[in-house]
Amino acid sequence: MVPAVSSSAASVATARDRVSVSPGAVPFWIPVTLFVVSGATGLIDQLCFSKYLSYIVGSTAYAVSAVLAAFMTGLALGAHLGGRWSRKVTRPLFAYGILELVVALTVALGPTAFAALTPLYVSLARSAPGSLALLSVLRWALAMLVVIVPTTAMGATLPLLSRALGDGAAASRAEREERERRLGALYTANTVGGALGALGAAYVILPLLGLDHTLIASAVGSASIGVAALFVARRGGLSSPASEAPREADEPLDAEPSTRELVQLLVLAFVSGWLVFAAEVVFTHLLALVIGNSAYAFGLILAVFLGCLSIGAARAPAAQRRFGTSALPLGLAAAGLALAATLPLWDVLPLMFAGTGKAITTFAGRELMRALAAFLILCLPVTLMGLTFPLLLQRVARTATVGHLVGRLTAVNTIGAVLGSMATGYLILPALGAQKTLGAVALVLAIAGAATARSLSSRRWPLGLAAAALAAVLLAPAWNLARLTSGTNVYFDGAAKPDEIVMMREDIHGGVTTVTRKDTIYTLYTNGKFQGNNGWELNAQRFFAHYPSLFVKHFDHVLVIGCGTGTTLGTLAAYPWKGMDLVEISPAIVEAAHTYFDGPNRGALDDPRLKLHLGDGRNFLLVGQDRYDLISMELSSVWFAGASSLYSREYYRLVHQHLKDGGIFQQWVQLHHVERRDFATLVNTLRDEFSHVALFYGGGQGILVASDEPLTASRQHLVELQADPTFAQTVPNARPLTSLTDDILVLDHGLDAFLDESASLAGRRREKMLSTDDNLYLEYATPRGNVLPWSAREALVEDLRAHRNDAEIRAMIR
Repeated sequence: MVPAVSSSAASVATARDRVSVSPGAVPFWIPVTLFVVSGATGLIDQLCFSKYLSYIVGSTAYAVSAVLAAFMTGLALGAHLGGRWSRKVTRPLFAYGILELVVALTVALGPTAFAALTPLYVSLARSAPGSLALLSVLRWALAMLVVIVPTTAMGATLPLLSRALGDGAAASRAEREERERRLGALYTANTVGGALGALGAAYVILPLLGLDHTLIASAVGSASIGVAALFVARRGGLSSPASEAPREADEPLDAEPSTRELVQLLVLAFVSGWLVFAAEVVFTHLLALVIGNSAYAFGLILAVFLGCLSIGAARAPAAQRRFGTSALPLGLAAAGLALAATLPLWDVLPLMFAGTGKAITTFAGRELMRALAAFLILCLPVTLMGLTFPLLLQRVARTATVGHLVGRLTAVNTIGAVLGSMATGYLILPALGAQKTLGAVALVLAIAGAATARSLSSRRWPLGLAAAALAAVLLAPAWNLARLTSGTNVYFDGAAKPDEIVMMREDIHGGVTTVTRKDTIYTLYTNGKFQGNNGWELNAQRFFAHYPSLFVKHFDHVLVIGCGTGTTLGTLAAYPWKGMDLVEISPAIVEAAHTYFDGPNRGALDDPRLKLHLGDGRNFLLVGQDRYDLISMELSSVWFAGASSLYSREYYRLVHQHLKDGGIFQQWVQLHHVERRDFATLVNTLRDEFSHVALFYGGGQGILVASDEPLTASRQHLVELQADPTFAQTVPNARPLTSLTDDILVLDHGLDAFLDESASLAGRRREKMLSTDDNLYLEYATPRGNVLPWSAREALVEDLRAHRNDAEIRAMIR
């Protein structure tokens, strides 16, 4: 049983005075401040590690999960080892400093380690059988090679530093309360640091410094923490006294938890980790749909989530003083009820953005709206979830083996977190959908509170809260899917109401994939963002195939990255290709294309020449060895988080390596809602890698075509191709293929003139206007363009058209 705790201001003040007058003592705010900074650097390290590893093992859900599992494995191992070491460590603040220096050193070596890991992964992945399970283990193992040392050191810090709160059992009630307060403060400080790190990384550090320098800066931060901790430890600091403090006669020592109670604490730690991370998976899944998919949006989601957890953690001591042993079951049950009560609000959130674009015209204003939406929906349930683990820590803060028990609880909590996130993402969410999954998490939280109340508390409130949570889940109306998936967050405008949502799939591979019907028009969306339809968009989707095919010399092998509706693939299939590869990251998109767009794509997904590969397009090129006559890429907007890795210099080099001599590369490029400098940076990055580049404009879309050989086409060959009646059906508006060069805006020399002028307007040297895996320029610049009006596209097109060289373009057809 957890003993009841009562307190008075006088007793707490006495305990604080006892600490403050100790010889060589250091104010407690110093280690708290260090823990805030280490929380921020740890979160930044995790973000950077994940980004580096996505370049190596890919961005599929399986690859991301393997990286997460590796990171969490290190944290759990560190917590376990830190708990064991805490029994022997007599200077915990000194040990904490050493651990931070270890983190600093290994993080600083990170860029070099990741560079060395790439060829190793490629070699092993090429030789490994095509088993998904084996490949996932390989990804986990390789990630562990790099992250195991720093994450183990990170995980060990809280158990070790908790030893600094005092050695032996607490001597008085005031001292016990002081330990509880301090342990809770350390946990809260670390969580606050994580929230600050998420915000700082997204909005300042990564955009300003890039990936390599951000990791170096984080290493410097960890080193500074380590040096500061060592300096404080030399003064005596918060190191444990050599002998146990004298026991007051009227204050019995707190006993170590019994076996039964320890098992209960460990089970609650595991369940807490599972449920909190299960909820985070669903929250992230839904908020990507509601507030957006940019790197900024994901930074906001993480910051708000951690911020709310830290508020809950900060209130844990007050909850313990107010409710005693009932605090834990009440917190669990109340979290379940709060989560259930917010279920009906999710499909209302998109209304915050609908039609507000004319009033909120700045990037900062729209980001604040996104932050507000995330906070409103998460604040109450996540804050209450944040109570659970700190309350568990408070129980063991009173014991003589506090460091050991904190380590065990933290390790088990971390294991529960990683298992909960994976089980939810791969099994529960796809099976139940987001609404039922959140309802299930709410019910388990409430049931856990009711069950805990039976053994820890005589209060019946948790039972009532659990019953209310059950009623709230059962009575919650089904979400309005049309409103939830409307995508109003993209441009802060309204959304046309469809007649019907004919398909909705939720998974961690593609987020939320929907197909809507309005009259006879079927439209495909990903997280509310338009991807294609069987109406006005058909012309553009067919142009994506026809423009590059003008210049293909040999129709042997084509690679298509990104399926969409499959219309581009179907158009390419009309050409005499001998073999076709399609890479698509989302199974739901393939399902939608096959089921609802079989007409526009001409049944290409059943074409015997086609090989379908479910995976990450960049990783497919990294590991694969085939070479192609044409590589065609049709992806969503570049401002989607992670999409810029398919517009970087390193990606274009990969493409180059997989093209045959004279091979052609085609890529859709966004012309709307993009600043001229950002557009020029994207095109200049491609131009830097390929000797010849043409920019077409068809169906209101931009299409880049690139090659190392001059882009020329045979008039006779094009006429022969179009003579095939089946093939002719795919040509928009029945235009002759030879006329498609009329759609070129700029080519080679004209394009160079536009890029030179753009660089001059931006006050940059053209050779510096490149997007790389390191600088992440497009990832953080392009989302800001969404505040531009649609008229910006026409202005950009006119700027491009002004540099058109008609004689240069006419010479392409021979």
